[in-house]
Amino acid sequence: MVEIQEEDRTSSSNNNDTESSNPRVTLSEYLSTRHIECLLNGARALTLFFTVCYLSPIPLVVAPGSAYYKAFAAGVATSAIRLHQRIGRFALTREFFMNLLMEDSCHYLFYSALFLTSSTITMALLPIVLYATLNFANFILLVSTGYQRLRLTTLLGKFIHSQTSNILGIIACAEIFLVPLIISLVFVGQGSLVLPFVYYRFLTMRYASRRNPYTRSAFSQMKHSLLQISHSPSCPQLVGRLITMSTNFISNLAPVTV
Repeated sequence: MVEIQEEDRTSSSNNNDTESSNPRVTLSEYLSTRHIECLLNGARALTLFFTVCYLSPIPLVVAPGSAYYKAFAAGVATSAIRLHQRIGRFALTREFFMNLLMEDSCHYLFYSALFLTSSTITMALLPIVLYATLNFANFILLVSTGYQRLRLTTLLGKFIHSQTSNILGIIACAEIFLVPLIISLVFVGQGSLVLPFVYYRFLTMRYASRRNPYTRSAFSQMKHSLLQISHSPSCPQLVGRLITMSTNFISNLAPVTV
């Protein structure tokens, strides 16, 4: 799912020098040559559109209740297309399915399908919306090659370059903080008893991700902060023990990473 690519300084300077000399490509030509990429980013744009419809205090084209689930449906489509790009042709082999489960796109296909079939949790939209925003913005920058860039486009490129790590960290934290919300849904009778266990499986896949270490980093930083609190002189002994036991329990649930 993480597709943000950063250009090195040499390639950036070369692009700036040759950008004005590159021939402009019409929209129809781009669609005919990069139709899968356009379809992928069209699904991302739909994710953003339906999210705006859901969050808007003013009624828009799509009703909020319907827009929430359509945003996740667009997320399913995005992940499925991206997974097809990454994996390619289907094969009924153990190796194929192992590679499939290791792909970030598979994780978010699983994630979007999970919330598509569960009760409304507004915070659950945050990961797919931020990913859609980052990748759609990157798509705009790629499409602008061969055109005279506006200052707004340049600022967008600088923002993506400088803030991608922070945004990916926010996504990782949001996925972790969803755990107590999901558990609370079960207690109030709005969620299935299976939901927390299924979501735990999603978190283990994110923790073991090869391309995105931010979930592991978020867990590590949270554990470090909690242990600092538990060892603080101002922390009651009972609370400190509970924190230590909880962090040890959660650490034991973490999958082994290579």
